[in-house]
Formats: sequence, C-alpha cells, structure tokens
Amino acid sequence: MSILKGIKKQIYLMTVNAKIKKAKYVHLMFNDKFNKPFVDFLNRNFNQKEHLILCKNFYDFPFPEGKNVIELKYLARLKFDKVQKLICHSLFDNEVVEYLYKHPDILKNKAYWVMWGGDLYDAVRDEKNDFVRSNFKGYLLFADDERNILINKYQINNGKFFPVEYPLRLDISNIKSSKTDTINIQINNSCDKTIFEMLDILSKYREENIKIFVILSYGDLEYKEKIIEKGKDIFGEKFEYLDKMLPPEEYAKYIAKTDIFIANQNRQQATANIDMFLYFGKKVFIKSDVPTFKMYSSLGYKIYDTYLIGKQTFNDFIKQEENTNTEKAKYYISDEYRKKLWESIFND
Repeated sequence: MSILKGIKKQIYLMTVNAKIKKAKYVHLMFNDKFNKPFVDFLNRNFNQKEHLILCKNFYDFPFPEGKNVIELKYLARLKFDKVQKLICHSLFDNEVVEYLYKHPDILKNKAYWVMWGGDLYDAVRDEKNDFVRSNFKGYLLFADDERNILINKYQINNGKFFPVEYPLRLDISNIKSSKTDTINIQINNSCDKTIFEMLDILSKYREENIKIFVILSYGDLEYKEKIIEKGKDIFGEKFEYLDKMLPPEEYAKYIAKTDIFIANQNRQQATANIDMFLYFGKKVFIKSDVPTFKMYSSLGYKIYDTYLIGKQTFNDFIKQEENTNTEKAKYYISDEYRKKLWESIFND
C-alpha cells in the first residue's frame, strides 16, 4: 500500500468512526434495489442524526442518498461499541460475517439481522457462519414462520424476533390496474429453477387465451436460456420474458396489467412483488407450506395455494373471489404501518 493510500485510509477510518460514535443506530448494507427506498423511508420517518448508513457500492443499483449515508470501504477497523444497535440488512456479505465472528460482544449485545431469504436458506454451513447466525441479539423477519426455521437450523436459545417490512420502491397510488385482451400470468419474480415445474403444470392451459411471463433479469441466471427454450417450446408466442431491469414505475405498470401471479419458490421470496400484486387486486398464488403464505393469510389477505393449480380447470384457475385485498394493501404498504414495525425494533 502506498503511503498516500495509507493516509487516505486512516483519514477515512477516523472520519467514519467519529460519525459512528454520534449515532444510536448503524445500518450495514449494500446498494441492492431494496436499500435506497429503505433509506429514503428511514430518513423521512425517523431522526437522521440518530441513524448512520454504511453502504457498500458493488452493484449497479441506485446508491442510497442522505447526509447520514457513507460508502463502506473498510469494515474490519470500525468500532461499534458505543452504538445501541448494529442492523445488518441481509447477511450475504462474508466480510460482515467475519467482522461479527471476531467481535462476539457486538454480535450478541447490539447486532440485528434483517433476513432476506437466501441468506437463511442458502447460507454456508461452517463454524463461523453458524456461530454468527445463531447469536444475534435480534432477528428481523419478513415472515414470522421463519422463526421456527431459524430456531431448528441454528438451535437459537436467545435472541428476539421482530416482524419487519421494507417500503416499496415507489409510490404506486397513481398507477391504476389495467386489463388486456389476454389472461396474463407471471411465474415467480426472478430466474429460478422452480419455473420449469410451473411451465409444465400450466401447459394444460396452452390453448387458452393466455400469456405467460417470467422475469429473467436477476436470480439464478444459469437457468435463463433453458427456461426460455422450454417456455417457447410449450407456449410459443404466448410465452414472454423480461431480461432487463426496469425502472420501478415501469415495473409497477408491468405488474398492473398482469392478472395472476404464481410464486412457485420453495422459500420466502418476492414480498415486494406480492405487495404490489395484492394492491392492484390481482390473484396471487403462494405455496401453502412456505412461510409467506401464512404471513399474508394472517393479515387477512385472500391468497391461493399454488399446489392446487395442477388440479384446477382453467375457469377455476382464473376465477377470483370478491377482492378485498386492495384496501388491506393500502394500509400494509403505508409508511404508517411500516414505521410502527421499525419503531418497535429501534425502541427495543
């Protein structure tokens, strides 16, 4: 390391550590598509001076904005002993795991883990990762049933559990549900091998007036070409795919003209998508043994079981009972509701 680079690093560490000392709550994150909307929500609903956001900038998504946002460059020498809470937004970053493993007092007394799904279900199983995941002070869950999965997987005896929601990426109140001359069906929210199974199940409807949509812009992209090949083979011109990231408003309009959303994944996923589909009054299928199904059902939403599609006639498949989901969604996606959830975490 050059002398100049070493000096710059020392200045950075001194500056960031000075800001950490003044903060009550520090958020560790990276610039995924969910995090800028969260920081915007945080800063319009809570005291910016109490919250410091340390964000890595290694993805091509919008970077969070605010006077309390700093790009995270060097985690290993940062000091969090004075903060009340260290909130880790997902646990995909091995550097965060490494830091918490080396600082068990911070982990056990101050650290909270916002679970995104894959960082729980697909986590590396070794002594370091298991130790960290089993010793957080708090666990922030998008689906409450994941509490049992966590406890059974990591034998958690301590730690508190909190329900949590992220805000949507935009205000969708000015976007209206629309209808086309076909029944538009979206499978999953990302590239996933479970799409293959659902393409087979839906093949019995191929002669109906439908279009099948899949999102192949992110996820397990190793399956992308085979999904396209199979979709076109079964449905021909009735199969369409999206393999680029749309701006949030465009994607919301895309959802607004879809009639049915099928979550065929085997774990909690796609909650932001599901929120929008429910808001627009669309029919939503989720596997009944996935925690997300119980979570939305417990909030009073009418959710349909993905496992029943294979037994349904086309009329039963597209039929929707009286829709009350839109009114519920207006509250559950509001800042008012989500602020209450985060207040319970900050005030713990």
